[in-house]
Amino acid sequence: MHIIATIGPKSTDKWIIKELIENGVDILRLNCSHFNKEEFEYVIKYSKELKRDIHILVDLCGKKIRVSKDLKYIYKVYNGQEVYFCGEDFYRGIDTLKLKDMKLIPLTIETDEIIKSNIKTISMKDNTMNFEIIKIDKGVINARVIKGGIIRGGKGCNLSGIYDDKNCLSEVDKENILWALNNDVDIICQSFVEKKDDINIIKEIIKGSSKDTNCKVWAKLETPTGINNIEDILKVVDSIVIGRGDLVPESGILNAIKLQEKAIETIKSKNKKVIIATHLLNSMKNGHLATLPEIESIHRFIKGGVSGLLLAGETSIGKAPIQTVKFLKNVIDYYQ
Repeated sequence: MHIIATIGPKSTDKWIIKELIENGVDILRLNCSHFNKEEFEYVIKYSKELKRDIHILVDLCGKKIRVSKDLKYIYKVYNGQEVYFCGEDFYRGIDTLKLKDMKLIPLTIETDEIIKSNIKTISMKDNTMNFEIIKIDKGVINARVIKGGIIRGGKGCNLSGIYDDKNCLSEVDKENILWALNNDVDIICQSFVEKKDDINIIKEIIKGSSKDTNCKVWAKLETPTGINNIEDILKVVDSIVIGRGDLVPESGILNAIKLQEKAIETIKSKNKKVIIATHLLNSMKNGHLATLPEIESIHRFIKGGVSGLLLAGETSIGKAPIQTVKFLKNVIDYYQ
């Protein structure tokens, strides 16, 4: 079974990478939502020196909406407080200094998309921060904080009812694919895949590049639409990753479990690989012991025949990345 560890601020040191690999990690994930060319190339070079057959997975951004990196401030928001969201184009065209007190937060979408949408709720950081809509006026969203926290550029968002007619592959994704091929990565994974054309575009870019590569293409399914189209998507990918961190806010926590089960059953019936990502050992990310429900969940996935488990925040920003990997390896060995 694959153990996939996301590399981030808490796991880029040489000794940590070495410990992760020695304790069972066979795939290192580089998340392009936080792309750092020098850091990523260092991780690839050093990990390959440590273990020639370690696999490198590059995870593309896809259609994920985030707080724009244009945001000039870091906000701490509290329950009951009012905040405002807008498109990047609106934010770039105003004097933000004059509006600092109103906590205006730009998202990686345009004003026109907001106007066309029927947005009901906004959540952030894998549904750990929540906002309800008060009103939307000329593309500016007035919202009330239901569950607060820290807001800074780059944080992931989920908007219910967002208008979406964009291609899954952005210009940044295209640049990252070419970078990945030039650095001989083993796997390219596209996020927020909803139809097989989202994957076919990537395959065309790979085919049209000058690199002779055996790079595999994976699809991460994170929406009800993606899972409903899973049979078509399976025809054009090597493996499926079920991204539960976004599936929960995109579909609702109760429906997410049903969709997850449907996806696993379908993938297994087609003899393809299925990887479960996020919400595995969140307790350990925060420096605590694993909980019984977390272990029960991992046990169920192992017995259900999944092909791998992907740690995200647990190893990228968590307090105990090495201990988390050791524990997960012990759980897998015990139940297998």
